[in-house]
Amino acid sequence: MRKPTFLLAVLALLSFVACKQNTSTDNTKEEAEEEAAANPLAGAWKMTAWKPADSEGQVAPDVVQYKFYTDSHFFFVGYDDKADTVAQAGGGTYTVDDGTFTEKIAFASWDSPNVGTSYTFDFTAGEDGNTFKQRGVMKSNVEGEPDFQLAEDYVKVGPALEPAVAEKAPVGLWKITKSLYGDQEEATAPADSMVIHKLVTPTHFYVVTYNKNTGKLDGMTFGTYEMKDGKYVETVMATTRSIELIDKMQPFEYEYTGDSFTQKGVMEFTDGPFELEEYYTRVE
Repeated sequence: MRKPTFLLAVLALLSFVACKQNTSTDNTKEEAEEEAAANPLAGAWKMTAWKPADSEGQVAPDVVQYKFYTDSHFFFVGYDDKADTVAQAGGGTYTVDDGTFTEKIAFASWDSPNVGTSYTFDFTAGEDGNTFKQRGVMKSNVEGEPDFQLAEDYVKVGPALEPAVAEKAPVGLWKITKSLYGDQEEATAPADSMVIHKLVTPTHFYVVTYNKNTGKLDGMTFGTYEMKDGKYVETVMATTRSIELIDKMQPFEYEYTGDSFTQKGVMEFTDGPFELEEYYTRVE
C-alpha cells in the first residue's frame, strides 16, 4: 500500500502541472489580445463592401478581394473567381498611428504613378476585432484625374492554426535568396532589381515578384495551404501565371527552421512537368 505522503506528493505535482498549463494557455491568449490591441490590422481580411468612383454609396465588390497586413507590410489581390483572372494586385509597407494608418505602395499590377506614393487613411476596428473599415482620399497624381474617395469594409478570415500544426507551418513574410525553375541546372539568386516575397499566414499564401525600381508587377500567385502527410500543400485561388494552377493541390517537400524556408516540388502541366526549388529567408 502506498503511503499517504506519496499520494499527496503526486496530487501536488498534478496540480502544479495543471496550473502551469492553464497559465501557459492564459499567457498565449493574453499575448494574442495584446498584439491585436497594438495593431488591429494584422491578419488576413476579405472585402465585403466598397465605394466605386461613380457611386454615391458602398456596394458589394464585383471581384473577390483579400488584403493582408503583417507587422509592417501589406498585400492585396482582387480576382474574378469565375473568369480565373486577376483584376488587381499590389502592396508595400505601412505604419499605424492612433486610428490612422499610412500605406506606401511598392508595387502594383497596373501601370500606376501611385507607386512610391504614401496615402493616409482612417480606420475603425470592430469591437470583436473581426472587422475594420478603411476611409480616406487618394490624391490623384495625374493631371485632370479626380481624387479617389476610398471607402472599403473588411471582415477577418480564417481560424488560427492548431498549436501542433503552427509549429510546422512556415508562417511569416519571406524573401527569396535563390531559386531553380524548369530546366535550370542550379539555383540562382534573383536579379538585383527584382524582389520576390512570399507571405504565409495561418490561412493563405501570397507570392509576388516585382521590380523594386519601377514597382512593376512581374507575377503573383495566391491561395490556401495545408500541412498534410509531412508536406506543405498549396491550392491556388488566383494567379497571373498559368491558369492550369487554379484549384490544383500542389504538394511540396519543405524545410523550415524558423529563419529559413525551402520548398521543392514538381508541378504538372499539359506540356510536361516543371521543377521548382525556392529558398527563402525571413523578413518578418
